[in-house]
This record gives sequence, C-alpha cells and structure tokens, in this order.
Amino acid sequence: MASQSSLRKRRPQPSPDKSWSAELFGLSASKPKAKRQRTISTRVAFLLLFAARLLSVYFNIVHDCDEVFNYWEPLHYLLYGYGLQTWEYSARYALRPYLYLLLHTTVAAPAALWFGSESGKVAVFHITKASLAFFSAVSEALLFRAVHRHLSPAIARMFLLLLCVSSGMFTSATSLLPSSFTMYALTAASAAVLNSDHRRVMLYAMVGVIWGWAVAGIAFLPYAVLLLLVGNPMVYLPAGVVFVTGTVVPMIGCDRLFYGKWTFSLWNFVRYNVFGGGDSALYGVEGPSFYMRNGLNNLNFILPLGLIYPLVALLDLCQVTGNEWRPRVLIALSPIYVWLAAITALPHKEERFMYVIYPLMCLAAAATLASFRTLTSTILGKLFSRSFARWISRGATAVVVIAIVLLSLSRSIALVVNYGAPMRLYTQLPQIPEEANTTNSDVVSVCVGDEWYRYPSSFFLPGSAYRLQFVESAFDGMLPIAFNASQVCASCSSYC
Repeated sequence: MASQSSLRKRRPQPSPDKSWSAELFGLSASKPKAKRQRTISTRVAFLLLFAARLLSVYFNIVHDCDEVFNYWEPLHYLLYGYGLQTWEYSARYALRPYLYLLLHTTVAAPAALWFGSESGKVAVFHITKASLAFFSAVSEALLFRAVHRHLSPAIARMFLLLLCVSSGMFTSATSLLPSSFTMYALTAASAAVLNSDHRRVMLYAMVGVIWGWAVAGIAFLPYAVLLLLVGNPMVYLPAGVVFVTGTVVPMIGCDRLFYGKWTFSLWNFVRYNVFGGGDSALYGVEGPSFYMRNGLNNLNFILPLGLIYPLVALLDLCQVTGNEWRPRVLIALSPIYVWLAAITALPHKEERFMYVIYPLMCLAAAATLASFRTLTSTILGKLFSRSFARWISRGATAVVVIAIVLLSLSRSIALVVNYGAPMRLYTQLPQIPEEANTTNSDVVSVCVGDEWYRYPSSFFLPGSAYRLQFVESAFDGMLPIAFNASQVCASCSSYC
C-alpha cells in the first residue's frame, strides 16, 4: 500500500519572473543548473555594455550630417526656440514626424532647464546621448540573456565581447537617428524570438517601424512570417491594433501642431520615397560592394564571420540546447540577410543604413566563432591527441578574437583622433552673455563652407547670440535655413 506521503501531490512551483526588469538585472527565479559553468550575469553584462556606450557618448563624433540637421537641429529648436530646418520639415512635404523628437525631449527638456542655454547646451547634448546609450545597452542585455539561456554561456560571452569592442556599435549605439532607434527595437525583438515571446516580438517590431524608421520594416519581415506561421493571431492581434492606434493618433496630433495642417508624416515619408516623387539617387550612388567595404571598416572580421553563419549552422556539431533551437536561431538572425539584400539593391547607400543589424551581426559572428572552435577541435582530434586538438582550436579562436579587438579599437580611436576636430572647434568661441543679445543685430554668425556637413549642431555654439550660417560655395544643393524663416523651403539657402 502506497504511503500517504507518496500519494500527496507535489505543490506547484511558482513560475519565474519574466518581466523585462527581471530579465535585464538577473532577478529571475530560475533553478540553478546542475553543472556549474563560467557565466556572466545579465546585470554585469548590462553594466559592461552601458560603460562601453558611455564611452561612445563622450568620445564619439557625429558621423552624419543627416543626424545633425534632421534631428539635432530640430531638437535644439524645440528646446531653445531656434535652430536650422531642412526641406523635409517643410509643411509642403512634412516627411519627418515630430513625435520622434518629442520622445527625446522627455530627457533633453529637463536637462535644458537645469543647464541653461549657454555652454550648458553641450551637457544637454551628452545627456540626451546618454539616454540613447541606456536604451541601447538594455536591448543588447536582453539579447545577451536570451543567448545565454537558449544557446550557450560561451556564445553569450563572445557576443558580449564583440558588442563592447565593435567600432560599428561604438558609432551607431548613441546616434540620434531612426536607424539606431530601430536597431534597439530589432535587437529586443530578436531576444523575444529566442524566448518564443510572440507578443513582445510584435510590440518591438511596431516600435521600431512606427516610432523609428518605417523603411526598416523590411528587416522585420522574417519575424512577421514567424508570427503568422507559429503564433496565435487572436492573442496578440488585438493588442497590436490598440498599440498602433495609440501611436498613430498622437503622431498625427503632433504633425497637426507643428506642421499647421492635418497630415501624417509617416505616410508622407513612405509615399515620397517608395511610391513616387522621391529619388534617393540624387544624394549619391554606390556600387553593390559598398556595404561590404563599409562593413569591413566598421566590423572587420565580424562581418565575414556573421555572413557565413548559415553555412556554419549546417555544420554545427555542438549546439548546446539541441537541434530544436537551430531554426529559431536562424530566424532570429535572418534580418541580417534580408536587410542587407534590400539595401544593397538600392542605388543610394549610406553607412547608417547598416546600423539596424549591427548587434545581430555580432551575435552571428559569436556563434560562428563558437562553432569554429568545436569543429576544428573535432576534426583535429581525429589526427592528433584530443588535448592538442583542443589547444590548437582555442589558440586559433583566440588569434581571431584578438585581431577583432585590436582592429575595432584602432578604428574607433582613429575616428576620434582624426575626425574629432569639428566637435572641439566651437568650444573656442568666446561666451556672450544672454543679456547682451537684445536685438537681432547682436546675433553673431558662425559660418561654415564647403565642409559644412562635418560640423556639429547648434548645441555646441556657446550661447543664444550665435547662429550657424553658410558661406556661399560650389555646393548648389538646398541648405538648411532657420526655423520660422520667411523663405520658402523649396528655395532653401542661407548664406553669410
């Protein structure tokens, strides 16, 4: 006869906390593993990533004139009442959503009130970038945690190292650009894919496309297919409808307020660039090898290692969590190949277009390195002793990793040392007290010439007495003008 204790049902264990904060800071109540492994907690990973991103906040330069004149200057206008406007912010075109800028004023506006409108503007600039660093580190830490759980601690450690040292991440993580914003969303969505959390996949995808960069919706297509095939639309679709409505309505409201008419900037952007009127080739055309050359500059060996991962996955003999995770890993990384194919097909190419997939490229490279080490150890083990084969495979992997670290750091340092002068130049301007700037005649023009695209925004001009202007040069395109200027934006030009 079975004892009474043997018939007693086991009390169900509480489910681990799966909130984003628990995932990020390692507060999940998951059971310890039977075999003790060298691991890095998510909390430590986040702190390392945030420290690396703060270095970017302080040392990184502004790489793209689009970042300066389409985002930093309009943000400066919202905070201080003056700044430069591109034709894309003209009410005639209304291509840029003000809601994206207003999201950043939640951090920048209190900082502007605290530090003032003179030399303190540089502090506001860096605090705003620090908020970008925080969200970048959060999204990367979420993906690190998912990799640690579902792939292996070894791949997670390698992934963390590549994220911290990559020159591409140093450049992109703290840029005030929709492509960087969408990078955060895609990174978080890929973590949700590994976690089989379809609701969050949908949520992060919508954030990246609606609040960030609509064109980058192409990168989320594999995730959309995943949701359609294995998800339950009746569960997450109603929440998606509510979220889209709750996002689009305030976006239209912001557009009505700032453009002075009822318009929808997100649709205007898609219509202009996709369905007619827009010709991005006007801004330069590059060949199909552009992203390979650019990627080798910013990612060095990370790029080829990431690109060959699908092939390596077919040969992978040591997938820690079993075969059932291989398809999901490939799905999580598939935006790399879909997005690269899409932007390579376009005649107009820019470095910032690749920002979207930089973290996923680091993950693919980390997985390739882990597989390479196991594959070489297995093959050499058939020819030599097991210990010797293991030593050779570890040594070869270490050589590659050291090369990546040295090349990445040298690239980041070279960018700061060789191209950082424009970021420091405006600090040499004398400060003019605000009370001295009482009339328009007191405005001091700071003029830039042919290389106007290299210089930072009005955040670096020490005081409201200064205004950024342009010297007439061989450039015959449309230059930005001051917000609220009387000129029609179709004939934008503002010369000293």
